[in-house]
Amino acid sequence: MGLKDYIFKGKLFDEWVIGEEIITGARTITEDDNIRFAGLSGDWSATHVNEIYGQHTVYGQRISYGNVTFIVSTGLMNQTTMFDGTFLGMVDMQITYQEPVLFGDTIYCRFQAVEKAESTLPGAGNIVFKVLIFNQNDEQVAEERLVYAIAKERPSYK
Repeated sequence: MGLKDYIFKGKLFDEWVIGEEIITGARTITEDDNIRFAGLSGDWSATHVNEIYGQHTVYGQRISYGNVTFIVSTGLMNQTTMFDGTFLGMVDMQITYQEPVLFGDTIYCRFQAVEKAESTLPGAGNIVFKVLIFNQNDEQVAEERLVYAIAKERPSYK
C-alpha cells in the first residue's frame, strides 16, 4: 500500500444534491489567529489589533477580522472531506457579516449546494454553495455564497 492506493473522498460534481445540508465541525477563533492574519496581510487596523481603540468602538473591544472568519469557514468545510481531491478552485465569492466574531468565539458552518452549472474548466462543473456561519450561541455571524469548480471524475495518483 502506498500513495498511489489513496482514494480521494470528495464528492464529484454529479454527486452533489441540491439542498442537502452539511454541518461542519467547530473551531475557536483566537487572538493569535488575528495577529497571524495581520502579519500575513499587512492589515494592522486598530479595530482588530489595538485594545484601547477597540474599547471605544461600538463593540467595546477588538474584533476578529472578517477574513479570518471566512478562511476558517472554508477550512471547516474542507475538513468534512467533501472536497478531498475534487475541489478544483474557487470561481466566485460573496460574503456578508451579521455579527462580529470575538476572540474566544467558536464558529461552525451549515452549508448546502444551491445551484449547479457547467464550467468553462474542462472536466468540471460549477456549484454554488450557500454557507451560514454561526457562533457558539447559534447566532448567525456571516453568510457566504461560494462558487466552486468541482471535478466530474475521481482523480488518482496512478
